[in-house]
Amino acid sequence: MSHLADATPERIADYFVSYLFAKYPDNRHVRRVASWVGLIVLGIEKLDGHRYVPRNRQLRFEYRGRSFKARFNHKAGSRGGIEIVEILPGRGAPEGKLMRSITNLDEAADFYDDPSGCF
Repeated sequence: MSHLADATPERIADYFVSYLFAKYPDNRHVRRVASWVGLIVLGIEKLDGHRYVPRNRQLRFEYRGRSFKARFNHKAGSRGGIEIVEILPGRGAPEGKLMRSITNLDEAADFYDDPSGCF
């Protein structure tokens, strides 16, 4: 996934949307987040840090000296959503605090408008 490290936000959003449609072709709960992905990627781009894709399912980024990841969670909200989760130092990249749960298009737009508001 290092080939996405310097990719444009559009390329990263395209990659994740393609992944969702290929991996979960019949799951409407997963596919419904496709319209939010671009807003979330552009919101992350507004933060002064850097981002990279260490795995095919997660967008990882750093902000203010801390690491975070955006990932899909089937249990976020009533129909699944995208969560921004802190990654703690240590072996296996343990997860820390849930920073933001995005469960609809309006919440994705809010994150785009003010991504630093959840940190």
